[in-house]
Amino acid sequence: MLQLTLLKRIMKHSFPILVILVVCNFIVLAQNGLVLKDVSVDTITLQQIKLKWHYKDIDSVSIYRCVNQCDNENFYNRVAKIKMDMNCLEWIDNDANPTSHNYYSIGWSNSGKSAPLNNMVLNVNKSNDGCINSVLLSWNPYINMPDSIDHYKILFRTNTDSVFTIRDSIKGEHFTGFYFSPANKIRYNARFLKNNNIYEFVIQAVNKTNTEYSFSNIVKYEITGVEDTAAVSIDISCVSVTENNSIQIDVSTDDYIFPFQKLYLYRDESNPPVKPEEMLQFKRIDSLNYESSNSYQFTDKNVDPNTKLYYYKVIAENLCRFNDTSNVKSNIFLTGNRVEKYKDIVQFTQAEFPESDSNSFELCRLVYNKLKQINELSINTTYICDVTPFMDDGAAVQYQIKSAQGCLSNILRIDHEPVIEFPDAFYPQSKHIENQTFYPILKFLSETESNYLFVIYDRWGQEVFRTAKPPEYCFSENISKVEKASCVQKNKEEHCSWDGTFQGRECPPGIYAYKISFRYQEGKNKYSDSGTFMLVR
Repeated sequence: MLQLTLLKRIMKHSFPILVILVVCNFIVLAQNGLVLKDVSVDTITLQQIKLKWHYKDIDSVSIYRCVNQCDNENFYNRVAKIKMDMNCLEWIDNDANPTSHNYYSIGWSNSGKSAPLNNMVLNVNKSNDGCINSVLLSWNPYINMPDSIDHYKILFRTNTDSVFTIRDSIKGEHFTGFYFSPANKIRYNARFLKNNNIYEFVIQAVNKTNTEYSFSNIVKYEITGVEDTAAVSIDISCVSVTENNSIQIDVSTDDYIFPFQKLYLYRDESNPPVKPEEMLQFKRIDSLNYESSNSYQFTDKNVDPNTKLYYYKVIAENLCRFNDTSNVKSNIFLTGNRVEKYKDIVQFTQAEFPESDSNSFELCRLVYNKLKQINELSINTTYICDVTPFMDDGAAVQYQIKSAQGCLSNILRIDHEPVIEFPDAFYPQSKHIENQTFYPILKFLSETESNYLFVIYDRWGQEVFRTAKPPEYCFSENISKVEKASCVQKNKEEHCSWDGTFQGRECPPGIYAYKISFRYQEGKNKYSDSGTFMLVR
């Protein structure tokens, strides 16, 4: 009964284990009702192996044992014959070594042997991961467990503890038969142990109905030396939207020689916008190996930064100490719309935990792939922007936020009503190339325009020029003289502008008329106009 009391105490993690306890299966012999319940290392009497069984209407039982190589029931030798005089009988094997693989079977008269039960033998060795504060535990599987094995619990205590506590549990695979090779072991790496401590470990096997338990022998290991357990500094320095609308995450770490083995990137899988840190739900999406560097870069392509915030954090996995976690940071999310004919309202936000008050931001417009600053802003600022100074750039306004660290937001594009200007006259023989052809100067004209038509008539109403292709705007301050000349020439060659000829002949000087029409803002609106101009020769 000592062992039963001991099992109840270890299940509550409230007793001092002096030696290792190993509990094996119970087997029912149908023909005589004999049940071998468990085989254990007695923790009270110097780690002697104890057998325990139930019986029904049996006078005596024979006990058979085999050590190590036991793949045949003929290898089992009878080691005792026990008179049965009570409902639950225990027997201690004084000759067995609990650090050897002992297999037991019982029999009655000519009934044959029951399926064997074995003791788990736990070993401890220095871990092969190179860490001072980790050890490798290994033990043989527990066979023939009643109701099948479910999991193994890893229990431990230090030299300063009086009780064992659960460190971890791992799933167990059930094995049946007379023998399972001790060479096939279950392994568990116990990591992050305290420096300069003596540890004791024991393994507990649990069946699927949580009714049977088995404990291994106790093993002892002393951690010598000091593992560097200082935290690794990990910082997400920049979360930036790239040209193809993926998100780039820049990470910096400290200068430890081996600060970690892997960096794991996590992204919030809930559906923000801005929310408290405790509401975030992270899922691991990517990883990078340590590369003797303190700068790393992830690219997240499965995002749409034009529609929402994405929160990120990074965890550094280290085999020799607990993992370290970075700050949490989101992309810069820019939104806005047109509030008046040539006025826009824009707003942006970025979330960071812990919050940083050192961030500064610039509201910029993107012109020919170059950023031009509009104003300096603080986070969550609403800004109304007059766009009339930007009309000469020849397209709808494209906004972008840039942080002091160089992080970029998504690009916000706001379309405006086109501004159409015509010269009063043109002179094909002018020394200035921009005056040599006639065409509309289109401002805020973008790719969304459709059904473009530009027609020129002489004074008698005869059509002398027609094009369905709008000309490029060639007079932005960002274009050099050479680029301007090339742009004008391209408009002429692509038949976007009129050079003053008709059917290969020069038209006479005088007054001519034009008509222009097109749809803009994805066909929602229509523009049309007409007027006259002078051809000078």
